[in-house]
Amino acid sequence: YGKSKNSNESHAFIFVTLNGERQHYYRFSLDEFSYASSKGSDEFFIEVGGNRFTHSGVSLNLYPRHVNNCGFRDDANLILKGELQFSNPHPWPVSLFELGCMGHVGWIPNLECTHGVLSFDHVLHGSITFTNFNEDATNSSQPLANTTVSMDEGRGYTEKDFGRSFPSLWIWIQTNSFRNNPGTSLFVSLARIPTPIFGLEFPGFTAAVWHDKELIPFATWSGAKFENLSISSEKVFMAMRSSKNRRYFEYRVELTVSRDAPEVLLYAPVNFTKMEPFVHEALLARVHMRLFNGHGDIIFDDIGVNTGLEVHGD
Repeated sequence: YGKSKNSNESHAFIFVTLNGERQHYYRFSLDEFSYASSKGSDEFFIEVGGNRFTHSGVSLNLYPRHVNNCGFRDDANLILKGELQFSNPHPWPVSLFELGCMGHVGWIPNLECTHGVLSFDHVLHGSITFTNFNEDATNSSQPLANTTVSMDEGRGYTEKDFGRSFPSLWIWIQTNSFRNNPGTSLFVSLARIPTPIFGLEFPGFTAAVWHDKELIPFATWSGAKFENLSISSEKVFMAMRSSKNRRYFEYRVELTVSRDAPEVLLYAPVNFTKMEPFVHEALLARVHMRLFNGHGDIIFDDIGVNTGLEVHGD
């Protein structure tokens, strides 16, 4: 959902990417958008043009329109239909003192961008049917070719972002596709965070490992520290140490993310004026994660495939 200072740019949208190689952007009018507070029964509910997204699943009936209700042509050539159900979700808990992954920082008013992890990992049930669509196909007597993919026993992850613009610099990493540890999930978000206080910015990060039904946070607000961070055209390496307190044990994590993966261009908000495709995102990167306990013993060493990676800014 993007509400712009320019009323002609305001619209709702659904963004789809397949295999991390092709993006599809579907626009909808604001009248086709509704969310949780207008339904009252589910704390997370979004409906866009008859497509529904909730804690318990997704219902899709997506097709590109030559001229949609916003007066624009969809940047998409894919028809998507299907129903998915989610079971056994694991959200980042939200409390009065910790707003999920944002901690107490999330309560600062008018932040440029706010994160939320709705589920580190959950099991999928259902199927999705894909149909490639183009103008010539609509005038042909040949039926469109459909591909139905079963998602049964697949794994999913859900997060949300809301605000008026993205930061000027950030790194984002996510995977719950570790080869030997199904159910383990990694989330990392590092950014230069602007504040409404005289335009001041500060570096901050929030990250977590979900492993063996335990949430291990690595975040500025939780007292975690960066020990190392290096970025090259080939890889991203970082090492973080969590802070031991009455709620959490001490851990150290090392991440090496390869960047030899295809990227797509994501649409993102630009200062509350429009949505533009400028964010490079890979969905097929690989991350080598090593997790150590407070004594320095390795308790996790595995490769995460199908890793989401964004590196933006200098």
